[in-house]
Order: sequence, then structure tokens, then C-alpha cells
Amino acid sequence: MRPIFAVLACLCLLLAGCGAGAPGDDARTVNPVLAGTPTASPTPETPAGPPGVSGSGVDRRALVSAHENALEGRSLTVEASHRVVAENGTVILDSVRRSRTDGLTQFYRASVTETPYRRAGGRTFDISYWRNDTVTVRRWPHENGSVSVTLDTDLPAQQLFDRTGASTVEALLGGYELRYAGTTSRDGETTHVLTEANAEQPFRPLRSNVSLRALVTEEGVIRPITVSYRTTEYRTPARARAAFRVTNVSDTVVPRPPWVDEAFAEDE
Repeated sequence: MRPIFAVLACLCLLLAGCGAGAPGDDARTVNPVLAGTPTASPTPETPAGPPGVSGSGVDRRALVSAHENALEGRSLTVEASHRVVAENGTVILDSVRRSRTDGLTQFYRASVTETPYRRAGGRTFDISYWRNDTVTVRRWPHENGSVSVTLDTDLPAQQLFDRTGASTVEALLGGYELRYAGTTSRDGETTHVLTEANAEQPFRPLRSNVSLRALVTEEGVIRPITVSYRTTEYRTPARARAAFRVTNVSDTVVPRPPWVDEAFAEDE
């Protein structure tokens, strides 16, 4: 039994010696990395997104309002197009609307060609408006080749394309379940990407294979929107594509066509 007690005693002495330092030294050694109070690293801030846009969803009304407010009073060019082509290649609808605005001066042109399913032939409209703060001049070519130019100080503003295109944005995005899809960068500008959450439309049985993409700036300006889908809305299988874009912000010059001056001269 004595040898066992001797071994145990030696072990106790060895273990006790492990915690002791040399004379004059600290009783323990502290890792220099852990010395002092640890400082937490700052959490990177998430960049603020456009108004109405968050990771949890998109408030369409807030976004459209931000778009309108951000562009109000600035010169800009807005273009909206809508094209529907049947599977057999027939162009059912081809519409292009363009507005150039600087302050209260605006030049708007709408060119629309349609081949309704009710008629074999198509119709083409090519209507232009020029206006300032006091008068609106409308140019409307007729099918017989004649052209009428009307000067009107009381033409309701709602007959024209709104200056920022907000109503078109509302119509294009309305009814879709938008989701946030991160950011993208082009020409040094970072924009936020919105897409449609569902390719199939349970509440729009005439539309399928929907693809929607919109790019939004930090202040809420929706620069481009593209929407494409298959449709049977025209009683025949077709492919539709609608687009919207804003360009030349704060750098748009509004043209004044010759027929505007001619209308003023005739009115004198």
C-alpha cells in the first residue's frame, strides 16, 4: 500500500506545480489577444431602399407616389409601349406613347395600330399634343389623309399622358404580387430590382408565363419596367409585351413642331 500512497503524493505535487510560476512572475499568463475589454465590431448598415420597398414586400401605392414626387418639376422623357402578336405572326396591337416635358411645356405623341379580332382590317392612330401653361394644341391625322389641328385652352389635362408617367406605372404594376430581388448596377448607378412573384396568374386566367422586372432608384424613380406574358385576351393565343422607361431626367428639351406655330398664327 505504501508505494500507492507515494505515487499519489507525487501526482499531487506535480499538479500543484503546474499552476505555479517562477518567483516574481504573475500567478497566471493572459493571452494578449484577450487582454482588455473586447469591442464588438459594428454591424454593416443595410442601404435604405426605395420608398414602399422592403424585404417583406412592396407597397405599390407608396412606390408610385415616390416616383411621381421625385420627378415632379424636372424635365424628362417618358415612353410606354405595348405590343401583342398572335402565334401566327399577326400584330394585334402595337402602341407607342412618348412624352417630353420641361416645366409646364409638354410634347406628347401616341402612335397606335390595332387589328381587333372583330374586324379583318386594322386602324392606326397618330395623335400629337403640344401644351404649355395656357394652351393645348392637338394634331390628329384622319384616315382620308386630312389633318386637323385644334387649339384649345380648355382641353382637360386627363386627356393627356401625365408628365411623370405615374398612371402608366400604376396600370403596369397593378394586380401583380411584387417582390424585392436585390440590386443591380449599370453605368455607375445602383438600382433595386422588383419582379413578379408568380409566373401563373390565378386571378387572371387569360394570362400565363408572366415575367415582370422593374428597376427602381434609391429615391423611388422607376426607370424601366418590362412585362411579358402569354394571353388569350384577344380570342387567339398571343404573346404580349409592355414596357415603360424614363430617360433624360433634367436633360430633356421639348420640341415645338411647326404646326403649333401655324395654329397660333391662325388664331390671331
